[in-house]
Amino acid sequence: MNQGELQGQLHNQWNRQLYLWWHSYNQEYLSMALRKPLIRIGESEQQLGSWNERRRELTISQCHIMRDPWSSVMDTLRHEMAHQYVDEILKPASERPHGPAFQAACRRLRCLPRLEGTLKESGQPEEERIFRVLKKVLSLAGSPNEHEAQAAVQKARYLLTKYSINLVKLDRERHFSSRCLGQVKRRRMSYELWLASILNEFFFVEVLWAESYDALRGRSGSVLEIYGTPPNLEMAEYVYHYLLGLLDHLWEAYKTRNGIRLNRERQRYLAGVLEGFYRKLLEQGTTLERTHALVWKGDPRLHKFYRYLNPRVQKRCWGGPSRTRAYEDGRREGQRVAIRRPITEKGQGLAGYLRS
Repeated sequence: MNQGELQGQLHNQWNRQLYLWWHSYNQEYLSMALRKPLIRIGESEQQLGSWNERRRELTISQCHIMRDPWSSVMDTLRHEMAHQYVDEILKPASERPHGPAFQAACRRLRCLPRLEGTLKESGQPEEERIFRVLKKVLSLAGSPNEHEAQAAVQKARYLLTKYSINLVKLDRERHFSSRCLGQVKRRRMSYELWLASILNEFFFVEVLWAESYDALRGRSGSVLEIYGTPPNLEMAEYVYHYLLGLLDHLWEAYKTRNGIRLNRERQRYLAGVLEGFYRKLLEQGTTLERTHALVWKGDPRLHKFYRYLNPRVQKRCWGGPSRTRAYEDGRREGQRVAIRRPITEKGQGLAGYLRS
């Protein structure tokens, strides 16, 4: 198969997915008000998407599909659907392209504001300040002295907890964004569910296992989405990556110590590690509450943002793995996990090297 044929197959797959998601949004948010347009894969590297009223053509950039998370591509799709809704349903007499009618359509379609969730672009002085302070404090966590490293970690958690509580208590102006973590997969393991719970409970973000699509692999499944303020998204993302990086190291060391050759107990061991770490963070939260009177009760604005984007979230219970010896050994190992300093290029900014 030559390159042209391969590209043609990819475009056909992407077109099918775009039509499926377009239909889903039209049904869920617009009660099937729109007529199906022509959806085309575009070649532009600058323009993510466009809507042509005369040709009834909705275009999504090929570069956008290949480069960005599917959630970002879907936000662009909803953005262009909002233009279609204005032209074909609302039909304002005379209005600028992104006027009140378009804003109303965006609200119906749950379009995110055109602002990326990074500290540099957020322009919020308080967010930039806490980011600098956290970066400085956690740089001390690389100390070879175990007590100094642990003190730096506790200080960072204290600062982030105090910052998040003050935002809510004083009802300060803040903006929220979202990002995806990890790969799109059809099946999730118990340790991945524990990891999502850790981020949700202790790192001031809300999480969702969202339906998604991997355009490069042509694979549908779910992906972990997190929602929060830029500093909290940064912290949660780094914790996510370093915990994942740690788990394989711990499992290989455990296999060596116990003379294990197969990976049959791997999932149970990893789930045990993360449950142990979860319990440790619970204890640290109790310490913060007792020594500093800091109690995190959630952010109503964040929850409103989360529910606005995900109005039909369903909660599902999971039983977890059987509690074998490997699971219990993992739980004890998880009690010794500590956040230290970055060890890869991914974490040169804010946060946590997690190791035992």
